[in-house]
Amino acid sequence: MTRVLVIETENQVQALIDQKFGGELAVESVPNLQAAWDALKQNSFHLIVWDTHSDPANRYSVVKMIKKFSRLSPQAKTIIVSDLKEPEDMSARDLRCQWLQEPLDEAEFFALIETDLRSSRETNSQTRASTPELDVPTEFEGILAISLRMRSVLQQIIEAAAEDIPILITGETGTGKDLVAVAIHKRSKRKEFPYLPVNMGAISSELIASELFGHEKGAYTGASEARAGFFEQAQGGTLFLDEITTMDEKTQVSLLRVLETKTIRRVRGEKDIKVNVRVIAATNENIEEVVKAGRFREDLYYRLDVFRIHIPPLRERPGGITLLTDHYVSRFDELYKRNIRVVSPEAYRLLRRYTWPGNVRELKNVIQRAVLLAKGAELTPDLLPARIREIGEGGSHEAQPHYPIQLGMSLADVEKEFIKITLSSVSGNKMKAASILGISRRALYNKLKRHDLL
Repeated sequence: MTRVLVIETENQVQALIDQKFGGELAVESVPNLQAAWDALKQNSFHLIVWDTHSDPANRYSVVKMIKKFSRLSPQAKTIIVSDLKEPEDMSARDLRCQWLQEPLDEAEFFALIETDLRSSRETNSQTRASTPELDVPTEFEGILAISLRMRSVLQQIIEAAAEDIPILITGETGTGKDLVAVAIHKRSKRKEFPYLPVNMGAISSELIASELFGHEKGAYTGASEARAGFFEQAQGGTLFLDEITTMDEKTQVSLLRVLETKTIRRVRGEKDIKVNVRVIAATNENIEEVVKAGRFREDLYYRLDVFRIHIPPLRERPGGITLLTDHYVSRFDELYKRNIRVVSPEAYRLLRRYTWPGNVRELKNVIQRAVLLAKGAELTPDLLPARIREIGEGGSHEAQPHYPIQLGMSLADVEKEFIKITLSSVSGNKMKAASILGISRRALYNKLKRHDLL
């Protein structure tokens, strides 16, 4: 079991760890550095969390203390929780340390612990066998994942790829549904055959049948020769149909027939053509609501929803913003031949506070622009768009998330949405959210777990 040493005076950090990870971690709490030295001499720890308030006399000697941690427990990583700014030369030193500035960002804190937990378990084959969900790598077929929810998505990709069945991918715009579809194809037995992505919302209703199923010569004005459609072009491989809820009724009926009979007929064609294609569909809408509203056929929905993969939005991925920011800074820094060595703490803070309605796609574009504009070695807040800087200043409600609570929703759904609103209003701080909701933090965690919000 992963052992964690917490150095603090009020047991708040230990309470957070216990509520989030329960019995997954062996946590020992000590009130000051002297007690920590004694504990480190007696036991081995994988992770040390030091709240610098526990030793005011040494809070300005952080580097010296970290080096002593390393001497007493060479394999341990250290997380520093402090109201002070990170020393400018910390990033240049060879220290196994992460700096978290108060007020503590719980999402980032949990993400750092989850990463260490995964690393620790990967070194123990027996423990790894009992917790397969943590065996998924941080980077997988171009998808980066650090939170438990995203690693669960990667596990589902592996499972889906192994079975030759229809897949339905759901998630907000920009969450990476196309990347998930590509990953499934690459890991499937169809990987040597074509993969064709099709945005159903970008094809006019007049042409969609011809695009999907092909047409014969003279089928319509301008059809000077026969043409194979996407299903024929993807023969043996995978067809990714994005934005499926934009299809009209006629196209839905045609697609249902293809899924049932494994045959297509070209526009103005007189014979059926057998196709062997795996269909992966995706939508950014609540498809159950679309079915209920009569805009999408229920029988087609059941045909596509054999295996569902839901991608959580970026704002619900603990640590995801920090991980992806570092990834894209490195990527674009190399691409544009810049010399960015670090992202400033204030820039990180602004990026984490923003709610990312465009999700990963929006974050990627923001970092690309910032790297292009950068003149020095640090990515600073002034390089970020105004909408992100204004969130940090308490302005601009345009990027605030919209969680609709409407007549007809169940009490459970209303509770879930109201909890999400509350968490968003306090930037994810669960202690503040619990206080606003008038419940204990443990009760809040129970509700988050019940509503699959952790």
